[in-house]
Amino acid sequence: MKKVSVVLGSGGARGITQIGVLQYLQENNYIIDEVVGCSIGSLIGGAFAEGKLDELAFWMGRLTKAEVFKLMDFSNPKFGLLKGTKVLTTLQQVFEDVNIENLPISYTAIATDLVKEEQVLFRSGSIYNAIRASIAIPAVFKGVEQDDRFLVDGGVLNPLPINHVQKKDNIVIAVNLDGLPVLEEQINYKSCNSVNILLESYRVMRRQLSMLSVDIYKPDYLIDVPHNISGIWDFDRSDMLIKRGYDLAKEVMENQKVEADIL
Repeated sequence: MKKVSVVLGSGGARGITQIGVLQYLQENNYIIDEVVGCSIGSLIGGAFAEGKLDELAFWMGRLTKAEVFKLMDFSNPKFGLLKGTKVLTTLQQVFEDVNIENLPISYTAIATDLVKEEQVLFRSGSIYNAIRASIAIPAVFKGVEQDDRFLVDGGVLNPLPINHVQKKDNIVIAVNLDGLPVLEEQINYKSCNSVNILLESYRVMRRQLSMLSVDIYKPDYLIDVPHNISGIWDFDRSDMLIKRGYDLAKEVMENQKVEADIL
């Protein structure tokens, strides 16, 4: 079987579905030798690259709303709601901080440099430094100062970084966390307040960026996760999200196999 590159997108707690996707691929003997991750995707991808995916799934599955709240290290809101260090320090009990170049598979994390308005790729150095920069959601987590750069969430410029796959001969499987919503009535924008309009505008922007990436770089398989499957902080729903990711992966991979056999 050919080797696989997996692209893991950004999208807060709904990114936990990506654990289920990876579990499905492993159980069905896909040989994953490259992971490209953005924001939550960089964290899930980091655990996978270290061989600690099941440990992360177990840790996530035990989280309650109270425990999620305890992991929030509040900061001066002038710079960002959260410092973002407490959760990463805690996660080092699940998978350790290692240098990316020493991982057994290829790993890339993506952040955004607001100074130069460009993407920054992490392919060496501390994996936790890479994750910390990649998950720095603007106004939520404090940005990361690095030399002459100011780094924030990679999803600002590239929520589905298919273009950063290095192994061009691999099968490419991309997980898009900005899929169309399910079982949702049409929104009446005339009655929305300014915050709701801002959030909806952000969702539309992200979805268009992701679809542009798909149209240009054409992954072999695309797994769409509905954007309304969970809220950004619903980490206490991890067991459900992992199962949903597994089911979505099974549906996409097996349906496309059937179509390919018919053709």
